[in-house]
Amino acid sequence: MKIFLFLFFSCLNFYAQSNNFPLKEQDFTKIIFNEKLGFDGDIDGEKVDVRFETVTKDPKNPENYAVKGIFTTNGKTLTCKGKLTFNSVYNMKGHPEQMIVFGDFYLSGTQPDRNDGIFKGKFRIDTMKDQSQRGNYSITTFKGVWENFETGKESDFWFGNFTHTDLSQVIFK
Repeated sequence: MKIFLFLFFSCLNFYAQSNNFPLKEQDFTKIIFNEKLGFDGDIDGEKVDVRFETVTKDPKNPENYAVKGIFTTNGKTLTCKGKLTFNSVYNMKGHPEQMIVFGDFYLSGTQPDRNDGIFKGKFRIDTMKDQSQRGNYSITTFKGVWENFETGKESDFWFGNFTHTDLSQVIFK
């Protein structure tokens, strides 16, 4: 009986730590790095630049990626670290060779004494299904809420690897 309970709780614990993302065997590290060009965006009308310096796929939970990087806004460059969790994938209507991947992210500033904060929200990646054909092709967009540690103010933000003409038209899941 003890062995059964041990196995049951071990399996339950493993299941609780993982999700049903169907592309866990694929590696999205290159897409997250974005050729080290980073991502440009907006926080309350102010420009933000985000660059990931390290991206590590979690071998135990391969839908998760640990990231460390920098972001620049209001003339300040600050460090951050956090996690991206890939959740779902959809076929792109009219483009059978492409897919859209959705996930959640949380980036925490590591310098709370310097007007730092937290980014949290959703991301989407439009890319090729065939990994060998991806090359530099992906459109990656992050959208969510920025909480400023110093002021406590929350602001909507977005950043991506291309300029949006109307972000309200971009679907996030």
